[in-house]
Amino acid sequence: MEAHPERDIPVSEGETVDHRISSTWSDDGSLNYPHGEKVPAGADVIEVAAGILWARIPLPWSLDHINVYLFREGDGWTVIDTGARGNTGKEAWEGLEQTVLGGLPIKRVIATHMHPDHLGLAGWLVERSGAEFWITQAEYLLANTLWNSAGTEFPENELTYLFRGGVDRKYEPMIRAAGYGNYKKGVHTLPDSYVRMEDGTELTLGGRRWRVVIGRGHSPEHACLTCLDEPLFIGGDQILPEITSNVSVYAREPKGNPLAHWLSSLDRMRAIEGDPLVLPSHGRVFYGLQARIDALINGHLDKLEKLHDWCQNPRTAVKTFKALYRRKIEGMDFYLALGEAIAHLHLLESLDLVDRSFEDDLYFFKAKGRYDKASVLQRVNDQPGVSLRSLNDFA
Repeated sequence: MEAHPERDIPVSEGETVDHRISSTWSDDGSLNYPHGEKVPAGADVIEVAAGILWARIPLPWSLDHINVYLFREGDGWTVIDTGARGNTGKEAWEGLEQTVLGGLPIKRVIATHMHPDHLGLAGWLVERSGAEFWITQAEYLLANTLWNSAGTEFPENELTYLFRGGVDRKYEPMIRAAGYGNYKKGVHTLPDSYVRMEDGTELTLGGRRWRVVIGRGHSPEHACLTCLDEPLFIGGDQILPEITSNVSVYAREPKGNPLAHWLSSLDRMRAIEGDPLVLPSHGRVFYGLQARIDALINGHLDKLEKLHDWCQNPRTAVKTFKALYRRKIEGMDFYLALGEAIAHLHLLESLDLVDRSFEDDLYFFKAKGRYDKASVLQRVNDQPGVSLRSLNDFA
C-alpha cells in the first residue's frame, strides 16, 4: 500500500526518540535461541554466561524494550546501555539495584551509541553512582550536538531536507509547530566527560578480555564488542535477530551515504570467528551470527535492486516508498522511512546507477545502467573512506 503523507507528518531526527525500524527481515529459521521464548522481565534477569546478566528496560514506544547487560566486576558492576530518560526506566533500574546488584555500585556505564534508548539514562546513572562513562567519540559529540540544539524553532535546513525529498509543503505550519526538542526529552543531561572507545580498544568486562569493533551506518561510530576469551559478541543495534536497524540520511549531512558504511561494516564482521552467542539490543540472544549478517546484507541488496527497477521513471524519495516498504508508513516511521529511502538512492547514485536531477525544488532520481547484485558489495567496499581495516589486522 502506498504511503499517505497527508496523514503521516514526518519529524526531524531531533524529534526522533524511538529510532524504530523501518525495514524488517524475519528470522528464516537459521538462528538458534538458547533460552527459547524466555526473556527477562522486571527484576527477573537471565545469566547468559558466568557473571553476565541479561536484563530489560521498558521503553515507551512500539519497540517496547531495550536489552541491557550487567557484568559483575568483583566490587561493582559494569552496565552496557541504559534505556531512555523517564520514570519507567528509572524505576526499572532502581528495581535492579534492589534485587540484582546486591548493594554493589555501578562503576562503569558503556553506551554502544547515541540513540536515546541506549544512553538516555547514562547521565542519571553516572550522577547516582559516580561511574565512568564509556562511549566512542563520534557518538558522544553527536549526542551533545542534538541535546544542545533542541528548541522550539524547527530548523530551516530540516524543512529544506523534507521538502526536497517530496514532502508536501502544505504541512509546513504543522511541522514548524512541532518544534525540535524530543531528543532532549529522551536523554538525561549527558555526563560531562567520557572514556573514549575506538576501533580495536581492548578492555576487561566481567573478568574477560573484549575488543571494540566499530560499525557504521545506523549511527556514526557504533561500538560492538567481541570477547577474546570465549565465544560472545555484543551486537548492539548493529546485528539484531529479527529486525534491522534504520539506516538514514539526515538533514545535517544531506548527501551522506550511510548505507555504504552499514553494508561494509556488516561485511567486515564476517571475519568474527566461530559461532558466538550474540547479545543484541532488541529481541532475544541468539546463535547464528554469520547467517544473520548474510540475511541483513542480502535484504538491502534486494531492496536496492527493486529500487533501481522502480526508478526507470524519475522518482522523488517519497515516491519510492511503494518499492521499498511492504506496509503503510505512518507517524514517526514516515521520517525514518524517508531517511532510509534517501540512503538507498544515494548508494545507487554513488555506484553510478541513478542520476539525480533538481526540478521545482525537488530531487528526482532516475535509474541508469544495469544493477548487478553480485558486484555491489565489492564496489561499495572500494569506495574511498568506506572500509575500515580488516578485523584480521588486530590478530
